[in-house]
Amino acid sequence: MSNSPVIVLATVAAIAAAVVGGVFYAFSTFVMRGLDRTEYPDAAAAMRGINAEAATNGPFLILFMGSALVAVVVGVAALTQWRHPGSGWLVVGAVLALVPFVVTVAVNVPLNDRLAAGLPWQDYYRTWTLWNHVRTVGALAGSVLMLIGVRLR
Repeated sequence: MSNSPVIVLATVAAIAAAVVGGVFYAFSTFVMRGLDRTEYPDAAAAMRGINAEAATNGPFLILFMGSALVAVVVGVAALTQWRHPGSGWLVVGAVLALVPFVVTVAVNVPLNDRLAAGLPWQDYYRTWTLWNHVRTVGALAGSVLMLIGVRLR
């Protein structure tokens, strides 16, 4: 194993994806459950506050968007070096590491907007949490696969 730029970027992408997965894991395992234990208006109000903070929190946005960007770079680099060992693992891992970004844009943010517009908490909670599980698994699986790809390089 060398310290090639692809190896370094893939390692960074894997760590970033694992951290993103950890954030979403925390939401799936206790934040959303804790909110669901409160009364509807309080849970919805708290979640709207969390959503507003996530949309403007610099460190979170750098991690979240940066991890997606680095995953794209790793995937493209691995495709251009397809004959190198581990490239397939890197490509699949990079694609899975993009799942949190895609699901956030396509599902979770629109649900957040619907919550702000009055979607009942139970409808929001079930759907949002289900898709958050998808984000969690995508990020963590992507991290593992990229690390396998790094190891095989």
